[in-house]
Amino acid sequence: MKKTVEIRSKIQYRIIQKKLYRLNKMFLKSQDKVAYYYEDMNNDVVFSFNENICFYSASSIKILVCLYLYELAASKEIDLNEKLSIEKEDIKQGSGVLKDKTCGQFYSLEELVYYTLKESDNTAYIKLVNYVTKEKLIEFGKRLGAKHTLEGKDLFGITNCFDMRVYWKELYRFTKEEELGKKLKSHLENPSYKIIDIFSENYYRKYGSFDIAYHECGVVEEKNPFFIFIMTQKGKQKNRDRFIRTTARKIYEIHKLLQKYKEKEENNN
Repeated sequence: MKKTVEIRSKIQYRIIQKKLYRLNKMFLKSQDKVAYYYEDMNNDVVFSFNENICFYSASSIKILVCLYLYELAASKEIDLNEKLSIEKEDIKQGSGVLKDKTCGQFYSLEELVYYTLKESDNTAYIKLVNYVTKEKLIEFGKRLGAKHTLEGKDLFGITNCFDMRVYWKELYRFTKEEELGKKLKSHLENPSYKIIDIFSENYYRKYGSFDIAYHECGVVEEKNPFFIFIMTQKGKQKNRDRFIRTTARKIYEIHKLLQKYKEKEENNN
């Protein structure tokens, strides 16, 4: 742990250290490329594994263009009601529903953001990236502090837990400080496809899946909200699901223990 709350009892500290050791041992034993990142935002508690190792982003990167558009709309630089037509050349196979719609239909920017996040729609995502341009998105990522925004030949690129933390930190700020942030958050709260299944309804997230790349990143809003990013490159679907869900459960156990011991300390002071 980089920095943790003070835990007076050595027994309590050992319990947490033991659980963290078992979590990291599971990652060390994995023969695949895997990473995770946890951060309790209220108490500045961070622990991670391979946070700087890069993966193919897949759909996890789709939050970036949506955040960028909503920030432009918040500053009155664009109108989310502006409509774009989906033509035959815009159709992108893979996840989503717009590939099955009639070509020539018009969708507002807000509707395309909805499809990009709710349905992880590739056609909507590519349309939005081409609208704002890849170059401006790269500039946006760099301005936020990311190191690898859209690196690569396609419009998904590579990413890691460090960069995801940069994007999600800004997204979290936006949801708290801007009226449009509530709308953006709502698109992430109940996506059509979910991997992690243990958190409360106050969990908003974005998954990514292409070939062996399989990730889920998000924010759990509890009394002490936290970021959780789990990134993997694994083969069989059931193995990928099991690994991510097991990781999330182990992280959540540590999170709850940290909160429990912190509350005990505060009550004893």
